[in-house]
Amino acid sequence: MTRPRLLLVDEPTAAPDRQRSQDVVALLAREAAERGVATVMVTHDHDVLHHCHRVVEMVDGRLINP
Repeated sequence: MTRPRLLLVDEPTAAPDRQRSQDVVALLAREAAERGVATVMVTHDHDVLHHCHRVVEMVDGRLINP
């Protein structure tokens, strides 16, 4: 449990202000890269997507950009 290989993150930017949202996602991205942890993040916040290596969108219940 202390060294996961996969981290699932649901809406980490749902409540914080914009700067704090950027800080949270940057921290997640940095820690995931340093520790070699695959991370799947679900978010509606398009402002943090530049931290992601890959973006997959869901529209009308279907995945696009797979």
